[in-house]
Amino acid sequence: MKLMRSKVFYANINNQKFTDDILIKLLEKTKFLDNLENNDIVALKTHLNQQNNINPYYIRELVNALKNANTKPFLTDTIKLHQNGMNKLESAIKNDFNYSTVNCPTVIADGLTGSYEYEVEINEEIFSNVKIAGDIHESDALIVLTNIKANPLIGIGGAIKNLAIECASYSGKKEIYKQAPPFIVKIRCLACRECQERCLENAISIDGFAKIDYDKCIGCNDCIESCPAHTIKLNIMNSEQFIESIAEYATGTICNKKYNKVVYINFLTNITPDYDYAGFDDKPIVDDRGILISYDPVAIDHASYDLVNNQKGNQDSALLSNYDEGEDKFKGIRPNIDTQLQLKKAENLRLGNIDYELIELM
Repeated sequence: MKLMRSKVFYANINNQKFTDDILIKLLEKTKFLDNLENNDIVALKTHLNQQNNINPYYIRELVNALKNANTKPFLTDTIKLHQNGMNKLESAIKNDFNYSTVNCPTVIADGLTGSYEYEVEINEEIFSNVKIAGDIHESDALIVLTNIKANPLIGIGGAIKNLAIECASYSGKKEIYKQAPPFIVKIRCLACRECQERCLENAISIDGFAKIDYDKCIGCNDCIESCPAHTIKLNIMNSEQFIESIAEYATGTICNKKYNKVVYINFLTNITPDYDYAGFDDKPIVDDRGILISYDPVAIDHASYDLVNNQKGNQDSALLSNYDEGEDKFKGIRPNIDTQLQLKKAENLRLGNIDYELIELM
């Protein structure tokens, strides 16, 4: 039986009523605050180490509203591969995600070493259990704040990715990334040892050309950036399995929470061709569009995908094609990646509904 369309509320950034309290107006549309109980611990999950991302003063407005509802909010993120909690906290302070700005504590959800986790049983095709960051798992409610980006393995990096990879503990991230480890085009390898020196897992050896020990490789892809001959490649052949693993992890993040206590906010601003900390700097692929909110991560990502594609692309960005309105901008960057596949996998796992009703805030 086909589900009813999920509601996605949208604030157009070009609307003259687009003000600093816009998130509160969007939140009121969902009645999210009415679903919370006194002293509920509310995690606000965002990316603390991305510059030119979500305005921390928008987050402050959310925090103040949550406090007025007698809940206990905290801002949070998890550590990425080859990082520690101190690195993450320093990035947070540098990007103004601190108490004086957002008016709540900033917490590393999987701890300073990434070892604070809960193993959650999901019994899906790839994973029987997933490893979720401890403080996110223990929170009573969750607000997932995501700045939409293009992504090299899944097409669009949105709420689903944030809910999955970015809410996983350190060991959980390794499980996900191992689904699509990089590969080496041997004939082009210079045997220069740059990748070997870069690899912190000691997974690369040199014997005439570089070789990857896939028992040791954690799929962090750091070696790709280090290769002067560009001979180490993303494993897009395994992208479908990688996407499936993301969808499975996303279900594990929210399986202990009530549906109406998890809400997703997507920012269609500064939509770059890659995630900010990938060392990739380029002009946004399209102009800013606005902010969306929904209880459905699949619907909000699909609406974000459509809103990006329904405008003209910036020809001096990383777009290779598909500049016109209505054309797939994400495929214009990476022709071999099917962005829709992520949405379909997530819907198949009952994470949400691809069909949506877009309701613009007037």
